[in-house]
Amino acid sequence: MKIQKVLNIFSQALAGFALVLPYVGQSVEMPPEYYEVQEIPLPVGVAPEIGGLKFNSKGELIVLTRRSGILIAKPHQDPNQFQWRTFTDHSLHNPMGILVESDHQFLIPQMAELTRIVDTDRDGTADLFEAVSTEWGVSGNYHETNAGPIPDGEGNWFVAIGTASHNGPTFDYVRGEFSRTGRRGRNYSAVKDKGWVVKVTSDGSIIPWASGFRANNGIGMSPSGDLWVTDNQGDWRGTSPIYHVEKGRFYGHPSSLVWDASFFPKNGDPLEFGVDRLNQLRTPAAIQLPHGLVCNSPSEPVFDATNGKFGPFKGQMMVGDIAGQRIIRVMPEKVRGVYQGACAFLIENSGLRGGNNRLTFSPEGNALYVGQTYRGWGAPAEGLQRIVWTGVTPLEVRQMSLTPGGFDLTFTKPIDANAANDPDRYQIQSYRYSYGHKYGSPQLDRKVHFSKRVNVSEDKFTVSLKLDQVEAGKVYQIDLVNLFSSDGLPIINPMVCYTVNQLR
Repeated sequence: MKIQKVLNIFSQALAGFALVLPYVGQSVEMPPEYYEVQEIPLPVGVAPEIGGLKFNSKGELIVLTRRSGILIAKPHQDPNQFQWRTFTDHSLHNPMGILVESDHQFLIPQMAELTRIVDTDRDGTADLFEAVSTEWGVSGNYHETNAGPIPDGEGNWFVAIGTASHNGPTFDYVRGEFSRTGRRGRNYSAVKDKGWVVKVTSDGSIIPWASGFRANNGIGMSPSGDLWVTDNQGDWRGTSPIYHVEKGRFYGHPSSLVWDASFFPKNGDPLEFGVDRLNQLRTPAAIQLPHGLVCNSPSEPVFDATNGKFGPFKGQMMVGDIAGQRIIRVMPEKVRGVYQGACAFLIENSGLRGGNNRLTFSPEGNALYVGQTYRGWGAPAEGLQRIVWTGVTPLEVRQMSLTPGGFDLTFTKPIDANAANDPDRYQIQSYRYSYGHKYGSPQLDRKVHFSKRVNVSEDKFTVSLKLDQVEAGKVYQIDLVNLFSSDGLPIINPMVCYTVNQLR
């Protein structure tokens, strides 16, 4: 009986993994002459389960931990010379974000509330813990984490509220209304607002904003004011998506619809509504991150607003992978009014741990700080690191853009024209992921494509590819084989993947 139980658990675990195909354009370790990964020790005795990273106006780094409170230090050029002080040593309830309202006041989403933590007497230590909002439901399930808060510019905040998991129960006594219909499913929404992005007003009330999320562990706003959320592969998620979030939209995970007054109960149980009808209702992901190839568990999205101080990726989105040793670079673009775009690695391995949960750029702009935590989704990986740009530009695909019938690849350095003009240097495939209740999806309808025409721009920065076919609703993966710059440098990360939602 015990052996059979183990086999059943093992089979269920295997069923959670999407099939992935090997790819040719393998990345290489980022040489330290471009980006250097540095380890930053935390004080002895601190459990480094980092849930939030931000800088204050003094240039001090604020580190939010799960069990050891909030630490503050002024960064030092020598990563071993940070002088840490404790703002509070109180354990917080699975905090997954931090907003610095001032040098002595922070806003933090705990599982049960949005909390303001204040040093009222300015002695360097917090002495006031204020519940700003307690309006969302609480079932007691371990999976109901909340990400944010993101200010809306009008005194309110966006918070991403995750669903519960079938791997854990709900408590006998919950906060708010309990829905037996919402309790069904692998990831479920048994209490109010689970699986939603909400707006929390300054008086603590909640405005439902968008539904259909699963494990939305990251929320951010672009410099242009667009709201973005990452989500995780699982049920109703063929692969991990990144969503451009707009009010009133449904993003695919049906459990949250029990808390949508326009849907439930008139349409009945969302899980019985039918995949085809739900598919018609949902807004697809702007960017899909191929599971097992690009990202396995995306976390907080942050935007490079350093104006070139971190390298040649100005304005792009950076996303951590909790279940992998990588930071992903995302290149959104609008086509026919809809966001879509490409993803590639910023850095993979190269001394970076897994568990990459929270990101923030330094005030100087040349460093990306990475806070790591282990919550059972991969090999143990916890701590604080930073990625420092040395000022030397690597050869990378800086931008991938859709064109009529193909793609433009713009590089960070001039490309060798003889190599770039060879169609065999571009290995191109497309595939899609299924939508439904099953956990994850293999790559479906996989096609190998060929380039009908290759054109290198006069300045050698851009390669234009005309393909035999481009279809909406698919991911196009291009692996660059033996491409190098005009001065002989190899490309570091030769794989780039583009999600096509609209055609030009």
